[in-house]
Amino acid sequence: MNRITYIDHILYKAAAEGNIDPFKNCETCLDQLLTPDENTILHVYLRNQTREPESTDFVDKILEMCPPLVFQANKKGETLLHLAARYGHSNVVKVLIDRAKALPADPESGVTEAKRMLRMTNVERDTALHEAARSRGSQVVEILTAEDPEFSYSANVHGEPPLYIAVLRGGKEIDEILGNCISVDYGGPNGGTALHAASSGGHHGTARKILDCYPSAAYIADTKRKRTALHIAAIHGNVNAVKEIVSRCPASCELVDDKGWNALHYAVASQTRNVLEECLQIPELARLKTEKDDKGNTPFHLIAALAHKQKQWRRVLDEHRDEFDSDIFGLNKRKLRVDDLLFINFAELKVILSL
Repeated sequence: MNRITYIDHILYKAAAEGNIDPFKNCETCLDQLLTPDENTILHVYLRNQTREPESTDFVDKILEMCPPLVFQANKKGETLLHLAARYGHSNVVKVLIDRAKALPADPESGVTEAKRMLRMTNVERDTALHEAARSRGSQVVEILTAEDPEFSYSANVHGEPPLYIAVLRGGKEIDEILGNCISVDYGGPNGGTALHAASSGGHHGTARKILDCYPSAAYIADTKRKRTALHIAAIHGNVNAVKEIVSRCPASCELVDDKGWNALHYAVASQTRNVLEECLQIPELARLKTEKDDKGNTPFHLIAALAHKQKQWRRVLDEHRDEFDSDIFGLNKRKLRVDDLLFINFAELKVILSL
């Protein structure tokens, strides 16, 4: 059985503090000084810097003494670049890239060592760019994307590409990714997209930027419930995001989920009257009010179901009384009209309240 000798407390403390002296005459190879999680002395150093270090001397000198450390990963597959990106140490990121650039490129792939380092993933399949996007490190994101703009950073094990993560966090990182990367992955978990994330978070400005670059995102439904970003924006009451999507991709209003619900059904399901009223002011959505779901219910059948329990919804029905009289909403598959639902307990109410 191989015996492992872990880094002793004196050297660990020196690494954490960025003290180079104890390592100058160290008899053990520096790449063999490890913690139980296989963190190297530079992992230890970066993990102990609560703010960006003013000097990169310690990193520079250690890499001069032991160049292979630039690529060495810990048990979680995290390289020094992962940690520097996570903690927003942009000056260290530059040092690591410069060190990798000084190494010869792979003759078969032609990929430079710097790009190979940028593309390395940890056990969660996160690259350094994933880490930088998650920690809202816009300066690091700018450096990484400018260094390797051709690479399409794919999703991690959670189905999250860097752009999706950046959209969840909000911030300048979105602009850096969209502006610098030539081949952007717009996807997200469960078959969704970064536009789904922008729509759920109410980031209508981000939704606009995504649609300007990739309008097809408006037509992509998630694999779980077949919901588009428009459905998500509507149920979360993000009317500005709804307007952005409809104005750029009006045909997306025709898409329905796995229950046959359209965006106006989802506006009702937001259970916020002013959201529905604003959506009804959008002509493309107003035309959906007579469209039926798989059970034959129009959005106004759902409104009536809400009005049975929540009296404020009766005002919406009263404002459309002429349409009831003309019977444009018709019968659902249980042979019930909108007015009928005002006086009975309707099963669809449970569906709405559970969303």
